[in-house]
Amino acid sequence: MQTKKDNRLFDFENIPGCFQNDIPGFEQKVRQEMSIRPGLWLSKMNFSPQQEIHMRYKKKYPVVDFGFVFSGDIKKNIGNNSPSLKELHVKSGISGVQYAGEQEGQFTINSEKKQQILHIHASLPFLKGLLKNEYSILPSYLKSLLKDGVQNNFSSSNPMSPDIQAVVYQILNSSSNAIPWHLYLEGKILELLSLNLAALSINQTKPDGILLSPEEKQKITMIKEILVKDLYSPPTLQHLSSTAGLSVNKLQAGFREIYGKSVFNYLREHKMQTARFLLEKSQTNVSETAWRVGYTNVSHFGSAFKKRFGILPKQYLRASLKNQKSWAAVKNEL
Repeated sequence: MQTKKDNRLFDFENIPGCFQNDIPGFEQKVRQEMSIRPGLWLSKMNFSPQQEIHMRYKKKYPVVDFGFVFSGDIKKNIGNNSPSLKELHVKSGISGVQYAGEQEGQFTINSEKKQQILHIHASLPFLKGLLKNEYSILPSYLKSLLKDGVQNNFSSSNPMSPDIQAVVYQILNSSSNAIPWHLYLEGKILELLSLNLAALSINQTKPDGILLSPEEKQKITMIKEILVKDLYSPPTLQHLSSTAGLSVNKLQAGFREIYGKSVFNYLREHKMQTARFLLEKSQTNVSETAWRVGYTNVSHFGSAFKKRFGILPKQYLRASLKNQKSWAAVKNEL
């Protein structure tokens, strides 16, 4: 689906002196933008650049930007060296929210690996209408903007939880089997906004800078990668504690501060989301999927999957296959 030119939020131009910007049809080949509703846009990048890309942009309207980097990284500068906003550098596994009164800026995309980056752009009237005065759930900077009309620039970033990563992955990769596509896409975007606003609210209520030092936060991020590396045989809590050089209590508290879950609640959610990916994209059978996410008992896996998603894995796999066949039939008729 491609929006009309008049509905687009962004205009792009090359930065003088950057020879690597000789990319015919940048917005068609590299970056896709879609108008979902009046005041709500989706943009995404899902490609592997051959070299670093530098682009300058202009926005037509002031919006709140919600960014999600599934893989890769992006650097962004707002306006003309605005003192109220520093350079935003968002890497793999991180989400961010940003508002800037300035309507132009530039960004750099690294060339080292595949870039899977998703942005939701929401106008202030759209967000106000969507929230229906439920401002108490918002962090202070968003509440000031939407409720009080205080248009101060802000930017914030946090690690994505497994449930947010799952929805980002679905939006980036599910166009081939979603029917009807626009309705599916709009539902997923609203789901992602809801999950992200809830996560921002949780982060807002934490004692920032009191529970974890910057060094300890780096250790927690490292431990998360170790935790999910081998789902069949994950390390014990004591091993993770020893590896991080943190007490078990500190480790658990750190996970709750950064990810909103205890260590093994995070692991369980990661397992469930991975299982859903496997069933939907790889069409592995239920037994193989259970084994790959660390369950030796298929019945226990089925119960855990149903508790999380409200459907048995076998039924989920059957529905996924049916959707793919239906979509293939539609494409053949076009």
